[in-house]
Amino acid sequence: MRRDRVSGQLWAFIGACLAVIVVPGPDLALLLRNAAVAGRSAASATACGIMTGNTILATAAVAGLTALLQASGPLYNGLRLVGAAYLIYLGVRALIDLTRRRPAPAEPQSVPVAPALPGRLAFRQGLLSNLLNPKVAAFYLALFPQFSLPGMPTLAQHTLLAGLFCLLSLIWYVLLIAVLGRVQTWLQRRTVQRSITGASAAALITLGTGLALQG
Repeated sequence: MRRDRVSGQLWAFIGACLAVIVVPGPDLALLLRNAAVAGRSAASATACGIMTGNTILATAAVAGLTALLQASGPLYNGLRLVGAAYLIYLGVRALIDLTRRRPAPAEPQSVPVAPALPGRLAFRQGLLSNLLNPKVAAFYLALFPQFSLPGMPTLAQHTLLAGLFCLLSLIWYVLLIAVLGRVQTWLQRRTVQRSITGASAAALITLGTGLALQG
């Protein structure tokens, strides 16, 4: 009976995680934008940064640090505003890049992607996008208490759930990067690059503005 309950809780947790991971947000918008601008390698570096941020926040949640962050109103709001400003900054930079990359009429529609975004910068963007979003930390804080695994201490439960969430996130990004690799030629088309960059810029600015205006 206990084993069935544990299994049910784990499957419910996996379902909740998948719903959160797959829903588009600033991390996905940034990754797609970097993939369109600089190709699969930049997307991979961005995903590594996002996963590093996820791991740091999961560890902080297990240690109880996210609870302290949310309990401190000024600190939480300060992080929220910094994160919002960073998302808006990324969106504006994407729009600036979009206007600078306007092709001439005689320019070919498909060209090799230039290494315009170094891997180190893409990694840092992914890391900061994840870490500076207090909603991610609040998600860890709100999600873990909703699931209970009978027969396990609280610390062990939260460690297992955090590890499972990070594993599912890793699988998602590996699959996403693999798909981007398959459509690399399509991503190299200038019309596609401009469309993805424009949509991602609008998403980042919208998400950043929404985060800034949160109560």
